[in-house]
Order: sequence, then C-alpha cells, then structure tokens
Amino acid sequence: MPPSVEHGPFAGAEVNIYCDESRHEGQSAQRYMVIGGIWLPREKRREILEGLRAIQAEHRITGELKWAKISERRRKGYEAIIDFIARRPDVHFRCIVVDKTKVDSDKYFKNDRQLGFWVFYWHCLKQWMGNGNTYFVSIDFKPSSLLSGPRRLKEILENECMRRAWVRSLDCVDSKENLFCQIADILIGAVGYEENELTTSATKLAFCAHVAQAFGRKNLRGTDYPSQLKFNVFRIWS
Repeated sequence: MPPSVEHGPFAGAEVNIYCDESRHEGQSAQRYMVIGGIWLPREKRREILEGLRAIQAEHRITGELKWAKISERRRKGYEAIIDFIARRPDVHFRCIVVDKTKVDSDKYFKNDRQLGFWVFYWHCLKQWMGNGNTYFVSIDFKPSSLLSGPRRLKEILENECMRRAWVRSLDCVDSKENLFCQIADILIGAVGYEENELTTSATKLAFCAHVAQAFGRKNLRGTDYPSQLKFNVFRIWS
C-alpha cells in the first residue's frame, strides 16, 4: 500500500525516528529554533548503519558527528554522509523552524517553557504519523528536569494518531552513542544556520549549499507542504 501524502512516508511499517534540536530557548540568542529528525524503516536500520560506518572509515571520521565540528578538514567526509542519506529513497528528514520572538510562554504555555519545548516536538512529529505505521522515537538525551516530557509527549502523540498509527516507544538517548541522532544534529544545524542568516563560516555556508543540492533544493529554508517528503522544512509562527 503506498503511503498517504497526508501522513508522511511509509505505510504499514515499523519506523524509527531519531530527533534532535538546535538553538532552543535558553541556549542561543539566535532567532530561529529548529527541531527535526531522521525517519527510516526499522528493518533497514542495520543496513543503513553499515553503509554509514563504511563512509566514516573511508574518511577517517572518528568521534561524534556534530554540526559544531564541521571544518574544512572534515567537510568532505560529512558531505559523503549527507550524499549517502540523500540517495536512499527510504530515509527522510523533517524539521520545524520556530521564531522564538513570537513564542509567548505566558500566553500559550502558562509560563511553562518546558511544556512549550515538548509541544513543538509534537508539532514536528504528528504531521507525518499515520498510514498504519508503528513508530519508535529516539530523542537526544535531555537533562533530568525535562525527563517527564517524553512520557507526556508519547501519550499526546498516541491520542493524536489513534486509529491511524501507533507509537510503540519514545525514549531519550545519548546522541554520542547514536549515529542517526548525530546526522539529525548536522541537518538541523544546517537549516538553523541558513534560517538565522549566519555567515560566520565559509565552510559551513559551502556545506549548507551541498546539503541543498544533494536533496534537490534551492536552499534549506521553509515552508514546505507536509506532502513534500525526503527533506521537509516547516515554519511555525506562534
């Protein structure tokens, strides 16, 4: 059964989602926050991971992949990883871009910024959940003060997706141990760099242009319709 464009990629499948965020409130003075993740079939995880490990070995990439670590020396290896992901028809990326200057925590979240943080995760995930899929969500590890959020988020997503999909698990992971979360970090970092109109690094500008080209885009800015798969950027105006 082909997927419905209304509810993202895949149909009747077990789907892994690996999430991270960049420039969220309290960590950055930059205007736009980005939350996003990599979506892939659970059954293909090992195959994809082996391909990524081979690229790491070829380019002698060691340690954690991070947007902050992109340098001219590392750029070719990081671009090879992006090319690998872009070529695979079964790997998708979706993120939301939030204008933090328009986020009124008092009005929308009763001054609970933690609640607001997880509400934006809900916005990012819910649009692509459906088609009878079962989801396994991994979110980059958060401080203990945020650990009640994933449980609440899972419950809300389960209610949102009732009768069209299932959320089997939603767990915090340490991105140092999860290559897919690391790649999510790189992609949302690139989107955030463009959205915030940063020009501090010629290497990062070149990397952003490479990501856009690899995914067949003019740039990494939104907003895309939810029906656009493979690489989707959606702006949230709160």
